[in-house]
Amino acid sequence: MHKYMNSKGAALISVLLVVSLLTWVITYFIGKTTQQIELAKLQKERVMAEIQADSLVDKLLYIHYSKSFMSDDKYKEWNYRGASFQLDKSTKVTLQDTQGKLSLINLNENLFSHFLLNNGFEQNEVNRIKDCLADWQDKDNLSRMNGEEADYYQSQNLPPPRNKRIQSVSELSLICGFPSEKDKRQLILDNLLLYSMGSFNPLFASKQLIKGVQLPPDRKRLLEDLIDDGKQSLAQEYFGVADAAISAMNMQLSKEIELNVTIQNGDAIATRNIVFSQNIRYKPRPILQFWHWSE
Repeated sequence: MHKYMNSKGAALISVLLVVSLLTWVITYFIGKTTQQIELAKLQKERVMAEIQADSLVDKLLYIHYSKSFMSDDKYKEWNYRGASFQLDKSTKVTLQDTQGKLSLINLNENLFSHFLLNNGFEQNEVNRIKDCLADWQDKDNLSRMNGEEADYYQSQNLPPPRNKRIQSVSELSLICGFPSEKDKRQLILDNLLLYSMGSFNPLFASKQLIKGVQLPPDRKRLLEDLIDDGKQSLAQEYFGVADAAISAMNMQLSKEIELNVTIQNGDAIATRNIVFSQNIRYKPRPILQFWHWSE
């Protein structure tokens, strides 16, 4: 009887082990199947978001050149001053006339200095950045009072100076004197671009950059107010037209416009960042030129 009970117990344990193993196998494959379904869903959402982003870029280019935003209430927040606006709950757009940023090539050093000094930089920091940038681009090996040449960069295990014109805004991060504080770094990067064919125009600038412009205080306040969302009434008061129409009718847009698009489709997000240009000087004349495209 005792031997029979032992055999029965062993059989029960064997059955439980087999059931446990089968349960684990089933659970594993169910988990893998769920992961595959979720991955397929995310891939589908990603592809659709990418397609929508590309389509929206084409649509926005048409709206820009046709100026159809002026007659459609859907685009009442349309502006060329870098103030983002929502086309719908999943779509955010930013348009920036490149006149509203400082050109890194042929930099306006006076405006650049005032911009930094009015946004929390000390004079010694400004001098350091300017001299480091100059030493980075000149062809000699003589350091300016606040700058550095190849010896300094080698001692820091950094790439040596380019000794010719800077090639990108992101290259600033390699230059001595570029601030280590995240907010200060971002402030500079957000308000500069590599090259602009037009002159600087504060009508398209950020609040931070406007602080450095030599204008009467009341004009500065007006420009800052126009940047804020929901200031269409101010635009109508000062210019006699709706805010969206200011750039097209009362301001002289440049040929180079920076466009940022963000689209969310489910859990997937697609972005587009381009600078597009229409320049009739070139032959054969391209309808559009894309300076850069990033995703």
